[in-house]
Amino acid sequence: MRQREAVFCASKYREYRVKLAGGQVIAKELRAYGVRYVAGVPGYGNSALLEGLNAPGAGIPFIRVVNEQSAVHMADGYFRACGSAMAVILPSRTGILSATAALSNCLSDSCGVILVTGDRASDDANAAPVSSTQAGAGWDTDLASGGLKQSWKVRGFSELPQAIHSAFNSVLGARPGPVHLEVPLEIQNHTDHVSSESLQNRLAPNRLRGDAAVIEQAAGVLAGAERPILLAGGGVVAADATSELNALAEALSAPVLVAGNGIGAIPHDHDLNAGSVGSMGSACGTALLRKADVVVAVGSRLSDLTGVNGGGRSVSGLAGKKLIQIDVERDEIGKRYPVEVGVVADAKSALVDLKSALNGKLTRATGARRQAFIELMRDLRGQWRSSVASKSGAHETFIRAPRPFLELRKVLHRDAIAVIGSGAVAHIAREHFPVYVPRTFLSAGASVAGGWAVPAAIGAKLAMPARQVVCVVEDSDFLQSMQEMAVSVMHCIPVVFVVFNQSGPEFVSGAVGSPAVRPSIGEFSLPDGRPYSLAFADIARSFGLDAWRVEHASQLEGAFRRALDSTGPALVEVMIARHETDAAIRVGDLQFDAA
Repeated sequence: MRQREAVFCASKYREYRVKLAGGQVIAKELRAYGVRYVAGVPGYGNSALLEGLNAPGAGIPFIRVVNEQSAVHMADGYFRACGSAMAVILPSRTGILSATAALSNCLSDSCGVILVTGDRASDDANAAPVSSTQAGAGWDTDLASGGLKQSWKVRGFSELPQAIHSAFNSVLGARPGPVHLEVPLEIQNHTDHVSSESLQNRLAPNRLRGDAAVIEQAAGVLAGAERPILLAGGGVVAADATSELNALAEALSAPVLVAGNGIGAIPHDHDLNAGSVGSMGSACGTALLRKADVVVAVGSRLSDLTGVNGGGRSVSGLAGKKLIQIDVERDEIGKRYPVEVGVVADAKSALVDLKSALNGKLTRATGARRQAFIELMRDLRGQWRSSVASKSGAHETFIRAPRPFLELRKVLHRDAIAVIGSGAVAHIAREHFPVYVPRTFLSAGASVAGGWAVPAAIGAKLAMPARQVVCVVEDSDFLQSMQEMAVSVMHCIPVVFVVFNQSGPEFVSGAVGSPAVRPSIGEFSLPDGRPYSLAFADIARSFGLDAWRVEHASQLEGAFRRALDSTGPALVEVMIARHETDAAIRVGDLQFDAA
């Protein structure tokens, strides 16, 4: 059972009617809804709530971070790793402004975060008194801006349980997202009798089922396809529907493509894994999508499906296809591409129902015709993987950007979690780091420029303490949030940070020599053109981490093993060869016939 669903049915939270302060009520409700950690920044506006976290019966650890945005990033990584919500507490609503980019990323990637802010006093002179008991009079709701899915302001003490319940129903709804609850300080401090019901009486775990007639229609279209493809987005992973996806693919003999956060929906070594599509997609995936006649898109917004043809022109990946779109939100159906059949349903239930509806519809003759498409997929996939391997620098002593991912995959467990920073490293990781288990490749959306990976990795480790967690990040990205390493030391959270120091030896036309004395746009450099580089391993040691600096490829595996064996957090600084022009393979590098 998924951890997010476990909140619905495993809680033994009984009814109570005792006298509590508002901060204690919030803490007890958070714990009852399965919140295990709270991150944030302390201040006068949330002081009573912080006291409530330490009160008997609550006992939720508070993770102090340096800035507001990092707290949201930490909760973001926590949700991606396990599917359960982590809470963020800030002193006042103005903290939302500092965390807007982080919240927007949670909203675009459907990551559930509970944000609670306080304030010195209610700013509404007409607000109901804190002791109000009139149902519905003590709190209000509005559609929020600034990257929030929804926002509430509590105006009466007695409405705290109801407001928190509404917030959790939203954050863990059909499409998760960040929600905000504002609780003025006088309500946090107010003491009164309060009662709450069992969670079983408030939350329903049932999944949204698709209309049976529509499922039958989709099965009929799919049964007649000769070149079907399943396209899995992040909704498949979020719905814990990866086994159902793979079962349908095997029943159909259909290749599976992943888009966006769908990576991990099918294991890298599965025979039907055809790669990825989108701006960070593979040439194999792009070419195969153009060949398909029917595409079943599951849990994907289809917002990033342009490819590159042989002439270098951008083309729509779904042009001329029969599209079966499955999404939990009706508004997403047909939003970007016309559909043959639209199924409004949870990904897990829809995949089960669709496979069941196909029983008796698949003929032996259809399977034989599909075999040619499978062989084409294998051929394209083989070409792609060979090309990727040839650009990895696997047999060179200097370190190209792909090489650390190859060495990491050797030493990490199959279910280890890799948290990948922004920039070119995100593209390179998708090409060179095989993913076998869902929720083990965490990468932020395009809306986050930097600073996400370090706190997100800490959140992922809090969510899955038994898993290895490695954070791979470029130096410029790392500089934006490296101060949060202190959190991993203070709370003994054993994350391994791998920092790409991009001021290594110069790489020009296949040769490596002394660092060039010439400036390059976008690099950190001194006035005379020499690279400006910080000693990240030394900085990490000053924070209290074990740290190593790697300058030769032969040192990578040993350094990674020592870091993973550390009892606490550790850092490996990797000197990456500069000015690589071919470290990452572009979609247009392989020329496939689009006809």
